[in-house]
Amino acid sequence: MPAPAEADPVLLSVAAQLPQPVFTTGELLDAARPLFSDRLLDMVGGLGIGKRHSVLSNYPDVVFGGAEPKLEIATADLAAQSARTALAKSGIDPGEIGLVLGVTSSPGRLLPSLVCDVIARMPELPRDAANLSIEYMGCSAMAKVVETCRWYLAVNPRKRVLAVFTEAITPLSPPLSGRYGHFSEVAPEQRQSTVDALHSFLFADASVAMVFAAHGKGPSFGPVKNLTNDVPEDTELGTVPDGGSDIPVVQAVHGRRLYTLSPDVTERGSHYAKQTIGAVLDDPSCTLGDPTQASVFFMHTGSTRILDALCEGFLIDRASPAVAASYNVLRDYANTLGCSVPLMVAEPVRRAGGQGLVCAFGLSFSAGAFTVNIPAEGWTP
Repeated sequence: MPAPAEADPVLLSVAAQLPQPVFTTGELLDAARPLFSDRLLDMVGGLGIGKRHSVLSNYPDVVFGGAEPKLEIATADLAAQSARTALAKSGIDPGEIGLVLGVTSSPGRLLPSLVCDVIARMPELPRDAANLSIEYMGCSAMAKVVETCRWYLAVNPRKRVLAVFTEAITPLSPPLSGRYGHFSEVAPEQRQSTVDALHSFLFADASVAMVFAAHGKGPSFGPVKNLTNDVPEDTELGTVPDGGSDIPVVQAVHGRRLYTLSPDVTERGSHYAKQTIGAVLDDPSCTLGDPTQASVFFMHTGSTRILDALCEGFLIDRASPAVAASYNVLRDYANTLGCSVPLMVAEPVRRAGGQGLVCAFGLSFSAGAFTVNIPAEGWTP
């Protein structure tokens, strides 16, 4: 029996849910000023992030004042809110959902999984729906979701897929005390302290849910091109080494799991982006001659500096409307790992018809790129 052809998943609806607490970069800079050197203040203030949302109501006090965290909303509750909104926007009967995907690198708890917590909170979902966790894929998670939807909908074309992306990273930011310097001001053995300081400004929390089908009127997503640990050493570009079975105890004195980050991430990430986008352009289903022809180009990175470098590498004007969503999402929501690309898709603007590109790379180390085909008549989330 011949294998069924893969189906380009069509997006029926998308909905973003942000926790209510929001903190500007200015607020965090004021709190950090007694602890950070001037050069470090310039670095974290120049990431291109204007504000970030947190599931903690007292996030700055936790990071800079040693306060006990006050949880405004549980991670799974935030996920269920976005899922319900996406289902309502899709207009489908929840009974049509055949697969639920829980997508996170920062779950509220390690067990039960996010996807099972969401199903428990949503009695309207079928109890016999298949479910799958896509976890700890960092910023490249959207590519894994598109790939999974392609496989599932090819053999279940009458079913629908509910994908729930949720990240709650701010509670993992380490409390800071003492003095912190820029990477150029500290000895190599002190680099981790600067990474800890960066963590408090770079990351934020969000949830985005999407409903996919084999057919529909929304944008469709083309074949995915993946690249993972192109050289074995890339797996160490960024790690969370403790809290797992190898190192079951938290090692850092601040009581949070360690988050390491290599200085080579930017250079290697650019390599992954160029390789995967090149593979997409070479695919017969891609109608684009080069990235400058894309109607939209969603790129997920951690700073405007990296975005600027990618735009330069792809010969795209950084002021082009095609890449505006990448800068906007970074500015308004910070780095939300697996939620960042979905937030770009959910941006409430009308997209002109045409073929676009999506690319994201992140720790683990993995990248994914694919096309997005917006209907000729245009599309608004």
